[in-house]
Amino acid sequence: MATTSFRSIEITVVSGEDLRIDRKPVSRKTFVTVKFARQSFGGGGGSTEIDERGGSYPFWNEKMALEIPVDTVFLTIEVHCGSNSRNRIVGTANVPVSDFLGRYRPESYLHLLSYRLRDGNGERNGIVNISVRVKELESDSEPAITSRATVRVPVAETAALCRSSGGVVIGVPIWSSYSYKS
Repeated sequence: MATTSFRSIEITVVSGEDLRIDRKPVSRKTFVTVKFARQSFGGGGGSTEIDERGGSYPFWNEKMALEIPVDTVFLTIEVHCGSNSRNRIVGTANVPVSDFLGRYRPESYLHLLSYRLRDGNGERNGIVNISVRVKELESDSEPAITSRATVRVPVAETAALCRSSGGVVIGVPIWSSYSYKS
């Protein structure tokens, strides 16, 4: 039996914009569900409280802590209108996990993201605004040896570069075949 690795993320469903049902503005009682599907089996997620007053521009600002398996490809965000027992889906957005997890994205970086919602017919149906932070892995051991080389530039030289280039600094990752320990 294979064990599954998980990543902890903190997703904040901030707000929605221009939500509509049948091309008419949503009047009230909207909430959001966040789901993830695993490649292997099962899934999970969470939901926000109902926004009673926001109408087409609801504001939730609710945090959810999720443990997502490493084989998760995307999160599905659904905006609903109505009560929990009887509701309609206003729109759905699929959020690629690669938008906030990836090679050049640092741990615990706060990603502010907006996604277009689509209704069941594929029509545009508003926007959902979220933020995602990947929680750092807790490790008791020393940092692992990596194959990335670190290039350090003295502060005085960096300041001179900024003055001569108009203040724009461009970083390029440098990969090396040698192993370095930080």
